[in-house]
Amino acid sequence: MITFLLIALLILLLGYLFFVPAWRGNGNTPPKGRDQLNWALHLERQADLAQEGTLAEELDRLTHESERNLLDDLNQAETAVHGKDASKGRRTLLTALILIPLLGGLLYLKFGRPELLENPPQAAQESARVAIKALASRLTEKPDDLEGWILLGRSLQTTERPEEAAKAFEMAMKLAPEDLDIQVSLAESLAEAQDGRLQGRPIEMVRKILQKNPKHKLALWLSGLESAQSGDTQSALKSWQQLRAEFTPGSDEAVELEGYLHQLDPNAASSTQGDQKPQGTSIRVRVTLAKELAAKADPNDTVFIFAKAAEGPPMPLAVVRKIVRDLPIEVQLDDSMSMMAGMNLSKFERLLIGARISKSGRPVASSGDLEGLSEPVTPSQGAHYDITIQRVIP
Repeated sequence: MITFLLIALLILLLGYLFFVPAWRGNGNTPPKGRDQLNWALHLERQADLAQEGTLAEELDRLTHESERNLLDDLNQAETAVHGKDASKGRRTLLTALILIPLLGGLLYLKFGRPELLENPPQAAQESARVAIKALASRLTEKPDDLEGWILLGRSLQTTERPEEAAKAFEMAMKLAPEDLDIQVSLAESLAEAQDGRLQGRPIEMVRKILQKNPKHKLALWLSGLESAQSGDTQSALKSWQQLRAEFTPGSDEAVELEGYLHQLDPNAASSTQGDQKPQGTSIRVRVTLAKELAAKADPNDTVFIFAKAAEGPPMPLAVVRKIVRDLPIEVQLDDSMSMMAGMNLSKFERLLIGARISKSGRPVASSGDLEGLSEPVTPSQGAHYDITIQRVIP
């Protein structure tokens, strides 16, 4: 919404630049030809007087009279431009410049679609569906198009159609059975088709991939995720530590993995122990799930309870991981949960406190997740905050 308004304002200001000459009066300046004509007539009149042999005294009188007429003519032209008519023109122009955007805005609010500024148009989604359908139709005619099947599978994943995506990757695997990237994409789609759970065929495929390439990034991620889902914290830590080593320290991927590792580290659970002395800022957060959304959450879905800077980096400053069956629950967030040095609760004046039910098990928000988020707050030591998960992420 803000972006749209800024763009509209910029266009309006650019449009106003075209009216600057009219405002300054440049457009009303009389043609130079008229001034030049008056001057030429004056010179011609003086020449005629000289040729007629007019007496000196009479010549002076007629010359002064001609000059007075010339000045009067020029003054009248100047008055016509910059006098009453120019002033009236400026008032009319100013009124128009004010009324045009106001009337345009009112007409848009009445007859336009301002809600589309906040919600993406359905036309874009329909366009994606048409494109996917066209690609699928083409592949029926050219079933040996490997890149086409991969593109179709990824497109179906993006539009949250994992069962169909898995079928597309199955077709791609027939054309390239040794391609590990295709295999892991198929495993991921199969897991998404069973609500993000990797047990069964997905994890079996992942393990075979890691036997062939122990550093395969997506396979390491899925392996750690399956271990975390199964409660095998040590195996999950091992997989994600290996994965973190594949990224540059401080990169977005490495920082995100630090957050996952922190959630799995046994020390992260120390915030729930009564004899643990909080480090720096410490707050308590109670999380509940709105009744109207209870049917949309599985008891085993992951819940992330977090605090992040209201103005600052998007990554959480402190996170606790639970599951839906734990709700309602109260947890403690404090500086000991910092994922990076210097990035903790006490370093920021205002925080956003929230909780999100992740359908994929990942901390990054995605469509279909359930979320509750506070307004920006100034944290105080030992403060309590109530968060209700009451919104579905579109």
